[in-house]
Amino acid sequence: MEAALTTLMMVLLGAVAVMVAMIAYAAGHLTANGLGRLVLLGGLALLPLAVSGAGVAVGVHESSETQFCMGCHEMERYGQSLFVDNPNALAAVHYQKRLISRDSTCFSCHTDYALFGDAKAKLNGLKHVWVHYFGTIPPEPRLYQPYPNYNCLHCHNDARGFLEVGPHRELQAELQSGARSCLTCHDVAHDLEGVKAQNFWLPERQRP
Repeated sequence: MEAALTTLMMVLLGAVAVMVAMIAYAAGHLTANGLGRLVLLGGLALLPLAVSGAGVAVGVHESSETQFCMGCHEMERYGQSLFVDNPNALAAVHYQKRLISRDSTCFSCHTDYALFGDAKAKLNGLKHVWVHYFGTIPPEPRLYQPYPNYNCLHCHNDARGFLEVGPHRELQAELQSGARSCLTCHDVAHDLEGVKAQNFWLPERQRP
């Protein structure tokens, strides 16, 4: 994905450079008649659109990266919670067992998988940025709304490991409708107490 985005950026920048060169070279000829002036105007309008589009594409990609989310100091503990040695902590289990991409760990779980979910997640991210720079950061950050079951079911709904657990089968209708939250049972998302106690898991080769 990152390689494809880099290639797209290079192509767009190359196209912009060629367009600028063509406009600079032909500007004198283009302004000589009405059609030429229209072409010149169109080119000048397309240049900022192309550059802006490339910038937005890069920004959306970069803001989905785990490293980006960990850039704010108030998120540091949440990043550390990915390494806590607690089999009941959702973030740690998903990260350590590679159930989600490590490059986009936060975004994978905190984006909304409903229609326009990515856009909604980005808007919520902008709220975080606003609070970070201009607002009052709460001691314990909270979600803007209760965590929806379909974010979990998006991946787990047809997974054998999920379906073979008795309570999941018995409560399937309630989980699907949202009448019962997944977090009723899986109530530890980020084990911040484990972070405080420095109770971290390390692979065998990294242990002292």
